[in-house]
Amino acid sequence: MKFKPGDKVRFLNTKGGGTVVKEINAFMVSVAIEDGFEIPTLTSELVIIESGGTSGNLFLGSDERRQMKKPEPEPVEPDRTSRLVQRGNAPAMPNGIYIAWVPKDQQQITASVIDVYLINNTDSDILYTVFLKENDTEFTGIDFSSVVPRSKSLIESISHDDIAAWSNGVVQVLFFNEESEKVLMPVSSMFRIKGSLFYSEGSYHETGFLSNQKAILYTVCELNRVPGTMEQIMNEKENREPLPPAAERFRPEAAIDRHRIAPNEAEVDLHISALRDSYEKLSPHEILTVQLAYFERMLASAIAFRFTRVVFIHGIGNGTLRQSIIKRLADYEDIIVHSAAFSQYGNGALEVLLKGK
Repeated sequence: MKFKPGDKVRFLNTKGGGTVVKEINAFMVSVAIEDGFEIPTLTSELVIIESGGTSGNLFLGSDERRQMKKPEPEPVEPDRTSRLVQRGNAPAMPNGIYIAWVPKDQQQITASVIDVYLINNTDSDILYTVFLKENDTEFTGIDFSSVVPRSKSLIESISHDDIAAWSNGVVQVLFFNEESEKVLMPVSSMFRIKGSLFYSEGSYHETGFLSNQKAILYTVCELNRVPGTMEQIMNEKENREPLPPAAERFRPEAAIDRHRIAPNEAEVDLHISALRDSYEKLSPHEILTVQLAYFERMLASAIAFRFTRVVFIHGIGNGTLRQSIIKRLADYEDIIVHSAAFSQYGNGALEVLLKGK
């Protein structure tokens, strides 16, 4: 039987099912289960319960989406910016910049048109730009504007056909205050979110500053983690002070820079496929050894160069790598570790906060 992206399927040999994301080869497809994770599965172990319709368009390429007829966009008010209104009992969010995907129909959230907002939950005016990633080398500029403090700006209203395009992009932010003790560095943050999350009601959560509407929220930056310009200059000067020739070999390596995603922040993928080109002949123990060695190397580099936040992506497996990382981090007094944002990483990553001294 031929399976195509968007087909809803049920597993024959175990409970549950999901949605076909892509064809891996003639005998295997990738299935997104309810919590958003993708599982490679033999086609002989699947049965179709609903052929891909509108949901199948989620997995089409950008050229194919352009060729499809889209619903007429709903009219947008000339003023796209509106104030944040805190309501309900949802927990207060830290001061920062966020992207929010808010279904217009809060009763049919997985089928509704979605409003995409840029949230300015700070006391600063901001200028922002939004780019979406078309492929490995190209980005498309989507929007640029300003947002006053404690306000949101509607970037675009999208249908579910557009979700795949909106799951990977870059947001840039520039802060402005008439009077401030600290001039903040510009922020450039890449966002990645699994398209399959938009089809699970459990991915949407009530958000206080959005009048308690359910939304998928992505943190572009938290204000207390954005460095000031003078602070940044001083840190770089201290980190790169010339050493005596005899001590040069002890200089800490700046390997963490290759994983930098924002000032003082990094994201490190520990999947063995990201660390080795050839790993098929490695035993599970050898793979774990390679992963932990790279983790410790990047952690040491992050500490040496005063990074404040590193996300280590360990993936979903038997939990051995995750527990090994947690155990090793227990030896550090000035480190906080917890699960990274589920909307971005599922259960496959740990966020490490480096408090330093």
